[in-house]
Amino acid sequence: MANNEFKILIDSLRTAMSKEDRRSIERSVNVVLSNYTKNWNENIYSLQNLKKLYYKGLNQNAAQTIKDAEIDVDSFRRYVDDFDDIDKDAIALKLQTINKDGQEIETNAVSYFCTNLLNRLVEDAITKQQKKPTKSGPNEYLNKTVSDDSFSSVFTEVASEESPLINNSNGIHAFILKPEFFPFSYNNMENLILNNITSYAVARGIEKNDVTGIKATRILRDYMQSGVPQDLLGEMLAYIFLEHIDGARKIYTRAEISANSRTINSEGIYLKDNKGKSQLVLGASQLNDDLQDAIQNVVLELKKFRNNQSESLIMPIDLIDSSILREQYSDEESKAILKVLVPTENEIDEVAAYGLFVGYKFAADDNLKNCSTDEAKLKCRKIVENDLHQVISQLDNEIRLNDWQRSSFYVYMLPLISPSTDGNMIMRELIG
Repeated sequence: MANNEFKILIDSLRTAMSKEDRRSIERSVNVVLSNYTKNWNENIYSLQNLKKLYYKGLNQNAAQTIKDAEIDVDSFRRYVDDFDDIDKDAIALKLQTINKDGQEIETNAVSYFCTNLLNRLVEDAITKQQKKPTKSGPNEYLNKTVSDDSFSSVFTEVASEESPLINNSNGIHAFILKPEFFPFSYNNMENLILNNITSYAVARGIEKNDVTGIKATRILRDYMQSGVPQDLLGEMLAYIFLEHIDGARKIYTRAEISANSRTINSEGIYLKDNKGKSQLVLGASQLNDDLQDAIQNVVLELKKFRNNQSESLIMPIDLIDSSILREQYSDEESKAILKVLVPTENEIDEVAAYGLFVGYKFAADDNLKNCSTDEAKLKCRKIVENDLHQVISQLDNEIRLNDWQRSSFYVYMLPLISPSTDGNMIMRELIG
């Protein structure tokens, strides 16, 4: 959009805020979002990321986080209505620059205008990546495969930050299972995984039916018993998060090609549209009872990838097995994918990106048993947020040591009860 309408909205409301609420941009953004939702936690975003939302506008992840916090339009409308008429006139004057119909915003309509504007900004940000991409983009021919309608009822994003060390797009996301207190329930997550077994384990373009579902289950069962996957649950969650959160579309996974006795370094290969350029994303995951060990192990996994074992740059097109493409896709589709991966100006990132899922053991606070539900949720969120900062620090150090600053990293963290045993237990229950 020509104007950053979110910034204009915040600026207009700041004219009427108390001195305390307008003491900083970050504080003002938090105030607006806490009045707009039922469950907004001011610690969801760091001060740096709140400032980024103000200057750059809402992005898809932020909008989804807002929606997950349960939008309460009546609360927000009352918040704006509580300003006096002089303040509302000042707000209307500032908002007039983005009033689409050009009519003067009346004083008694300011609260409705602000509410409708914020509603639109949230929806626009969520649907932005669903719009038709440019002709050279991966979404032109790679449709979303993950079935994620229930995603927001399974996970809550506690915090999201970017690494200042990485020179390309990146995001480190910390999630927690709903309801957000320990011990966690796996029931909803198991249903989400069950709904995606077929799409994960078999090729695109085939009709999903009962026979296909049985075949997919058999593929995953044989794959799990082969000793290749360290944690099949982690692989599936990496797939779900990559497609849902970052719009990285699956080309093929190690599991689905295992049925033909084939294998690849990474757990899956994805194609992502990144600001008009395409990125090849290599998937990796770790489930570990210790968070530090989980990061260390996933880094060791990355080091084994073919592109990290060569002294010269390996182009994305060379990381794709064209024979697998021809087996999985039509001739036209496989040629289209390969064409996108040919390094032409402003079309493909030459350096591979990484999509990482990290499952780790939640460090439960003994005092949680003596807390109310709301207090327990708040404490659990705080623990996960601290875990995020630990991951950023450790990952930044590894990125620096391995000279990975030019790669994109899309990282998803999820605390579990006992990752060393839960992953196998859940997958064996689902696929036998």
